[in-house]
Amino acid sequence: MTFDLAVGEYVKQLRRAGPRPPEHLVRHILQGGPGAVAPLLALALDNDLLHEDVPDCYAPIHALRLLGELRTTEIVAPLLRALPIEQEYPGEELPVLWADEAAQMIGRQGAAAVEPLWAVIDDPEWDMAGRGMALAALTYATSVAPELRDEVVSEVLKRLGQSDDERFTAHLIAALASLGADSAYQQVMDLYRAHKVDTSIIPSATARQMLLAPGPTSRLQCAQHPLWERYDRHGPHPEEKEN
Repeated sequence: MTFDLAVGEYVKQLRRAGPRPPEHLVRHILQGGPGAVAPLLALALDNDLLHEDVPDCYAPIHALRLLGELRTTEIVAPLLRALPIEQEYPGEELPVLWADEAAQMIGRQGAAAVEPLWAVIDDPEWDMAGRGMALAALTYATSVAPELRDEVVSEVLKRLGQSDDERFTAHLIAALASLGADSAYQQVMDLYRAHKVDTSIIPSATARQMLLAPGPTSRLQCAQHPLWERYDRHGPHPEEKEN
């Protein structure tokens, strides 16, 4: 119990860490292993902080990324239930970054995340934002575990043929597009022509371009980025918050 409390205190320090947490602090938190999951998850889900001033605004991003390092499926349902994350003003970066990172951190679990993700995707009681993000996370999982791709494509296609919800259809198409499933091209275009797709989620031109591109989109590889490379490539960047 003493050790868990110590981990919790380290996690609290993430609120003062700025845009990039110190390596020694990250090391202490990750050494907590499973004991770090609960305090990290609580901080990651405190999305009101994303709208606060520096340095508190960065804390949910740090917590989210460290959860991804711990590789636990405990994060799947709680993170998906937090969606949608609202922007307080047009162009606010941190809520968008949080949502993108959530899908990647879930996808980092690879094959272990597949079953809980399908459970969300197939449950109509879930908010569509959560179901859509679950599909996105599933595509990231295929980057971590490439052997999953063919089965995921097959299962998404099966649901596409059964969907009568324009929003769900759009999220299914977005997943196929990210996976570069060119075999689905004609079926997808037929759905657009029949006006059965919510084009605010993925326009037909975007779906066409991605489906015809060679192989899965390169962005799926982001799920494999090591922690510090993730900060280098994805931020957060202080100037974005200041602007």
